[in-house]
Amino acid sequence: MNKHLLPIIAVLLSILVAMPAMAQRGSSRGDDYGWHQGPGMGRGMMGYPIAPKVPDRLPVPKSQEWTQKLRDVLSLERLSYAQYTADSEKFNAHMPYFMVIGQEEDHIRAIERLFSAYGLSATGKQTVITDTKTITEALDLCVKLETDLIPRYEWLVQNAEDRESAAIINDILSQTRHHLAMFEHALRMGGGMGPGMMRHGY
Repeated sequence: MNKHLLPIIAVLLSILVAMPAMAQRGSSRGDDYGWHQGPGMGRGMMGYPIAPKVPDRLPVPKSQEWTQKLRDVLSLERLSYAQYTADSEKFNAHMPYFMVIGQEEDHIRAIERLFSAYGLSATGKQTVITDTKTITEALDLCVKLETDLIPRYEWLVQNAEDRESAAIINDILSQTRHHLAMFEHALRMGGGMGPGMMRHGY
């Protein structure tokens, strides 16, 4: 067996083992956990937990700084989603994009619902994606985007004024850390996670 395939097989096996536990976790908490399909994935194939359900109403944050930082994070999540979708299509890249893009969409939806629960606008600044030239450049940008998001989420969790908001953002933070680990691994593999694993039709 090609030695480059071993880390990928280990990652996939760990995900398969964790799937039942994650589903049970969502069920026991009453969160809106489901099995979100990634790009190019048919129903019933590998999925991953989506962001938790956001209540219809939450206390309006008193801190304008906190609200603005949440709005900034939303803009960055929208940028990440657009960048990853464009690069995945441009380079015909499958892994690890298919495991991240759906969750990025869920992060955007969850944060938009937080703003709705606060009775505030979710409008943020416009973002423009980068015209990457190679898959390595694209993955390096992925690492930078996820690295930028993590301390922002950590600050929001630490300074949240209600526990439900903190828990929702912390769940997104956990997924963001996982995204960073996957992109870092793909980048260490030189832009390819083993023969054929980065491409459709492997």
